[in-house]
Amino acid sequence: MWMRSAFWIGTPKPGQEASFRNAIDGDLVPGLKALPGVLDSWALWPERNEPLAPRIACQILVKFESEEAVDRMLASPERAELRKRVVPIVAMFDGEFCHIDFSVG
Repeated sequence: MWMRSAFWIGTPKPGQEASFRNAIDGDLVPGLKALPGVLDSWALWPERNEPLAPRIACQILVKFESEEAVDRMLASPERAELRKRVVPIVAMFDGEFCHIDFSVG
């Protein structure tokens, strides 16, 4: 099994907190679940952080059967279309986001 993780590091812009969360939960995660090769997807919202924890506003997990399934999703036209819907979400956010692909032991 493989997991692709997106880390949103920073904070939603002031006044955009609810819209940011609604866009991720209501549009982005369901869109990810519909991509080829994706078994499931979740958004994780931090509620309690240790003092030295990074400022992660949201972590999105996407579950795959294999590395090949991750690659198939990344190359898909459906993903290219979904990325267009990420642009307005990024506009609500002060920070950056990055991805890490994990093999699951």
